[in-house]
Amino acid sequence: MKRDFLSLPVGLCLLACVTIPAVAADPYPASGQLYQTSALRGSIGLRYWYSQSRSDLDNSSFLGSGFDLSSTDNVRSHTAELVGTLEDTSEGAFMRAYVGLGRNVSGSAELLGVEMDQKDQTTLSYVVVDGGWQIAQLAGNQARLKGFVGYQYLSDDLSMRRNSRTYEQSRDWHAIRVGVSAEGDFNQRFGWTVDVAGVPWAHNKIQSWESNWSYGVEADAMLTASLTPNWQLGVGGRYWWLKSNFDRRYIPTGEKVVFDQNYHRYGLLLESSYKF
Repeated sequence: MKRDFLSLPVGLCLLACVTIPAVAADPYPASGQLYQTSALRGSIGLRYWYSQSRSDLDNSSFLGSGFDLSSTDNVRSHTAELVGTLEDTSEGAFMRAYVGLGRNVSGSAELLGVEMDQKDQTTLSYVVVDGGWQIAQLAGNQARLKGFVGYQYLSDDLSMRRNSRTYEQSRDWHAIRVGVSAEGDFNQRFGWTVDVAGVPWAHNKIQSWESNWSYGVEADAMLTASLTPNWQLGVGGRYWWLKSNFDRRYIPTGEKVVFDQNYHRYGLLLESSYKF
């Protein structure tokens, strides 16, 4: 009887030694479903945009000979830009935005067909916000195609002088962007991006004038090089073209006068960004 009594604790200890490690090996059977890699990816970066612009606000048929209200040419600008992106890789959705603030530092200007003595420095500012979805993957995910819709605000004022008088002209745009974005990888270190957006509608205000309609085309392209898995540098270019129509009246005769504005801005982009 003593032998049986002693064998009971020994049996229990052996049973515990066998079962406890089995329980400890997987205390939470569903833990693999609780910890997943985040599907959100993003980046934040700084850009420098060295650009040049030209613009015309004129009428080609007024009084039979046309009329040039104002124009600028070779306006050079330096702009600092903050850019950010956020992407949900599980759904293929993305958002991006960039904000720029710069200075127009040189260029020539004409007012009423008269060349100004000097064009003053003015502020250039803009905000662009886009959102969309991935449309397709190509070449084994080496290239990706996306569609997007966005909004843009642009302010680019004029200030010019002749003799002792200063002439100023405020210019502001609110635009809708609709376009496609393509991006890809040459290899693990080098990549590329291209954005092309049409502007089907925009509101342009010049001083107290408001446009009857506006439209345009905008495009960006960039080559990137990854210095580390998270840090990359880029170089590329950007082009903006916006055209606006203003229906006015010639007060002495009541004749309808249509002014057209063509605005062009293009230049070199440099970028440094961090991925997270």
